[in-house]
Amino acid sequence: MRLNELAREYESQRYPPTRRLDLQGEGPDTARQRALRWIQSHAHEQPGVDLLLIVERARRPGGRSGPIRTSIEKLLAELQGGLVDWWQPFAEGSLAVRVAADPRRWGKAAPTPDDPTEGRSDETAGRAYLHPEADIPEPLIPVARRAAELRRTREGQPVGVSDVVLREVWIEAQAAAFTDRIDWETALRAILAQEERRILEAYDRD
Repeated sequence: MRLNELAREYESQRYPPTRRLDLQGEGPDTARQRALRWIQSHAHEQPGVDLLLIVERARRPGGRSGPIRTSIEKLLAELQGGLVDWWQPFAEGSLAVRVAADPRRWGKAAPTPDDPTEGRSDETAGRAYLHPEADIPEPLIPVARRAAELRRTREGQPVGVSDVVLREVWIEAQAAAFTDRIDWETALRAILAQEERRILEAYDRD
């Protein structure tokens, strides 16, 4: 199985169909409107839920971001701090989103732009898909790697999804730091300690 297929399989395990929205094939404005309505719906029914937006699967590594991804990233940046607590790239062509936990913080809906590429320079529009380690402060990479490797081993996942698991661990650490008002290292070490406990519990059961 190819790496991108492994990543998508892992993605589907983490995000069931009701929490994934595929926007490929839409126009930028339509994709933006659909994403906004979908996020608003979940914010009303399931505050604090984690969602996945699929924006582009076919982009070559290092290629320019397509108009759908550009439009959705701009929307999420506008919603952050209101309907959205945080968002980040997840696997290839997808964006992980944490809906706001407190509905009272909702601001008015983000406007639909006339130009979905507005505000994007050639540099930001052409961003390469970064390896997850590029996002993690260098001193914290060993802790994040260890936590991700323990999780991958415990869940019986193939080596091919290591980068996806690492990104997931880092997203969780940032979310915990934001929610619990702790630093990134404390959040990562808490995840590592939890994975170590789970590994020991699994061995004890065997």
